[in-house]
Amino acid sequence: MSSRFFETLAPQYIHDLPVYQPGKPIEEVERELGIESAIKIASNENPMGPSPRAVKAAKKAIESAHWYPDGGAFRLRSALADRLEIELDEVIVGAGSNEIIHMIVQALCRPGVDEVLTHRYAFISYRLAAMAHNVPFVQAEVTDQLACDADALIASMSSRTKVVFLANPNNPTGAYVNTRDFERIVDALPEQALLVVDEAYHEYATYAHELGEVEYPQSQAVRSRDMPRIFTLRTFSKIYGLSGLRVGYGIGDRRVVDLINRVRRPFNVSSVAQVAALAALDDQEHVSRSRQAARSSIAALRDCAGSLGLKSYPSLGNFVLFDVGRDAVATHEELLREGVIVRPMAAWGLPTCLRISVGTAEQTERAIRTLGDVLGSSTGGLAGKDAT
Repeated sequence: MSSRFFETLAPQYIHDLPVYQPGKPIEEVERELGIESAIKIASNENPMGPSPRAVKAAKKAIESAHWYPDGGAFRLRSALADRLEIELDEVIVGAGSNEIIHMIVQALCRPGVDEVLTHRYAFISYRLAAMAHNVPFVQAEVTDQLACDADALIASMSSRTKVVFLANPNNPTGAYVNTRDFERIVDALPEQALLVVDEAYHEYATYAHELGEVEYPQSQAVRSRDMPRIFTLRTFSKIYGLSGLRVGYGIGDRRVVDLINRVRRPFNVSSVAQVAALAALDDQEHVSRSRQAARSSIAALRDCAGSLGLKSYPSLGNFVLFDVGRDAVATHEELLREGVIVRPMAAWGLPTCLRISVGTAEQTERAIRTLGDVLGSSTGGLAGKDAT
């Protein structure tokens, strides 16, 4: 068959769309390199595992897997609405918040006409969603700390801006937008634009807010002040430990939710995922342990960076961004051969940076020790910090 067939089979913007490269499973890395006991601290997963309540609920739910799931996720949406003190029709559920990102672009943006706006080094799925739907993608400049520059973001808004994505805190940098800048961004929104606030790490960020360390804005409190153009994304993949089940949710004005629902696939969230998420929602003991573990691990990793003379960035998530000052892919490969799997950030435009997720106390200790070996220095481990 002629190659011309394949060249013309899809639109050019699909040919130009990069394929997302997930990290390799631990088993595959061990097989390829002939090593054992590798640790994966690359994908911002919860090292404490899934919520125990969710595990128990999921095991029972699998017995009814011959039935289609509730297509409207009624029980889960009802629980979320009660928790957030909003109406049922202000909540939408997706196969991870990542699916909702794509649905937002598909439902609201005119291909080749409207624009998706964010800032440099933002979560990569915003660019991929825009490209997948042939929507122009605009990135504003950032501060020297790789944080969103509110002035630059506002200056990049135009009459073509339809969706503004703002991850707060941001992945992979860990940076956040404070209350003052958040409200400035809201006030500057063009009349046709929706501000999508991606709060995948909300539970981690609010912990620092509760301790009085940062001023972290509450997007839903702002929306309640008659701000229907704010839409919030959250997920069960991070602190609740349900990454493998793929369940996230969006919160917004019912008219916005209705439009997004029109492109939602039937039965998009499995019955097991819905039941597990519902059970996890009330597992505050697991949330508390996970927040404290992340906090300790981040402190240890940043101490490690300082000991090695490396730059690291403050983080309100469950990961730390390291600038290793050299080709991060090569450093990643060296760490990989030692059984420590981290994430190089070249695809995000940060060729000298690694993102290192929090681990258990033992995993963090091993990561610190291995970083010291690979980068030619010794860090002295956790220096007495309790990361459990």
